[in-house]
Amino acid sequence: MDPISFGVGLVSGVIQIYGAVTAAYDMYLGVVEFPTAYQELRMGLMIERYRLELWGRHVLAEYEHDQHRLPAQEFGLWKLFEAIFTKILEAFRENNQAMENYGAHTGLPRQEGLSEWEFLEHMSISTKSPPKYTLMELPKTLKFVLREKKRMQQLIQQLSYWNDSLDKMTSRLDQESARRRLRAHFSTGDTSELRDLEAAAAFLKHQDIQRMARARTIIEQGDIGEPLNRLHSRSPETLPPTPPPEYRLEMNDLKWRDIPYKTDQPRAMATLKDEPVIVDWRSCHDDSWRREHPAAFRQRTANLTKILNTDLRPLNLSILHCVGYLDKNSNVTGYAFRLPPGADTGQTPRTLHQLLSNVRKADDIPDLGERFELAKALVSTLFEIHNIGWLHKNVQPKNILFWPRKGTNDEFDISKPYLMGFDIARPNLPGEFSERPPGRPEDDLYRHPNYKGPQPHSFQPSFDMYSLGVVLYEIGVWRRVTVAPQTARDSGRPPIPTYNSDPQYVETLVRNGSVSEIKRFTGARYRDAVMACLRRDFDVVWEEQAGDREKQLQTYLDQVQMRIVDTIAHCSA
Repeated sequence: MDPISFGVGLVSGVIQIYGAVTAAYDMYLGVVEFPTAYQELRMGLMIERYRLELWGRHVLAEYEHDQHRLPAQEFGLWKLFEAIFTKILEAFRENNQAMENYGAHTGLPRQEGLSEWEFLEHMSISTKSPPKYTLMELPKTLKFVLREKKRMQQLIQQLSYWNDSLDKMTSRLDQESARRRLRAHFSTGDTSELRDLEAAAAFLKHQDIQRMARARTIIEQGDIGEPLNRLHSRSPETLPPTPPPEYRLEMNDLKWRDIPYKTDQPRAMATLKDEPVIVDWRSCHDDSWRREHPAAFRQRTANLTKILNTDLRPLNLSILHCVGYLDKNSNVTGYAFRLPPGADTGQTPRTLHQLLSNVRKADDIPDLGERFELAKALVSTLFEIHNIGWLHKNVQPKNILFWPRKGTNDEFDISKPYLMGFDIARPNLPGEFSERPPGRPEDDLYRHPNYKGPQPHSFQPSFDMYSLGVVLYEIGVWRRVTVAPQTARDSGRPPIPTYNSDPQYVETLVRNGSVSEIKRFTGARYRDAVMACLRRDFDVVWEEQAGDREKQLQTYLDQVQMRIVDTIAHCSA
């Protein structure tokens, strides 16, 4: 057989057996009256089914309509795909045999002489020898398959193992992208299934999904099992008790390096039980909501602390580990964070705002590759914050910190940022009151146009993405947006006003082309991601799909992943 014909046949065979595998998954997932005790196993099947689907979309889709393109050097790889899918079908058949031994005849025939599709067409489920059923009829009787829990657990573990094997045959960037899509798919699903999702992910050792599900559970149900938005309208006598005290700290619990709180100093260094911490103080524009709804505010603070206290490393968040919160007064709250691994006690962190404000010579500008790594860390962190159901609401350079490299005081690794400034952050839930940060013209540069002025719109995730777009622009050119230069080529354009004289300063930069020229520094991919943020391309999701919260978030996350996260992930210098 000539190589072209062999390649066509190989691709066709792999795609066919892949379809048989997905049909076998769907047969199990189509069970009606699923036993309650097995819900987490069904969720495990759903996780592995979607993992396989994501892999198929990425690897197989391009060959479905152009099967002649398989190069000879990939024949071995595709033979391996074929072998893995065969193993998966064998795992389903072995599970079927166990069900028959248990006393529930499932009607899965032996495969001798049958193609994979013929094999599936002959499958049927019954307590007696049944007639042949079509795949559409199978869900009505498949519940007998689920009688042996241990065998089901082994099956799902096998399926997860083979999915791991398939994933390892793709690039690191593709694997990371697939995991983000996997988390986003399940984070925007039925919130009543979050605990089953957490249990299934723990069983299958998907730590990233487990942590995401846990955070979503806290946000949706609260520590007391009640959604936060229900707390706002309740009378004081029916408010729940004070949140559990394990995360609440008192001012005298810490030994402060300097004055604990200054109005012009948003952070302070201290020691908690001989461990160095940094306290991130924040105040809001108007504390009336906090004073009128103290229980809801305390619950929101405690829940955010609990989320940030969780081990979020599997999600690759650029966020410090929170150990507790403090109340300076009704308007000022502080979150205490451990220092990053390897940080020396005497070192002082620097903000991105400080680094951008102190560019005096060419050597002060980090390499483009380092700036790309910084951008990647920030976009993936904000994506995951939105994915777990939280809004940051104050993304700006003053809230992005760096620690000096070990043994130094002025050499900073900008590829390892830490996002701070969570005081006005809130859950992305209907009915949540949205506090505003103190208004300063310089800080307003990073706020969405609809979130400025005396009557701002209710905050939505795309507002955070706009703020991130301004930060990404600054990272790309490594200067603050307020000092964007007027080049000779710009002489025909109207002069750029200062940010103090023009409340739409950033929008003016976008209109006159200054932002789009970032391509000269970063390339087209990075420029396109920045422009998507600053043109407010993601606002339309919340305008066109109003009322369907889960669909809104799913569409938004899908677009942000494709146009921002994945795009910047592929930037390199």
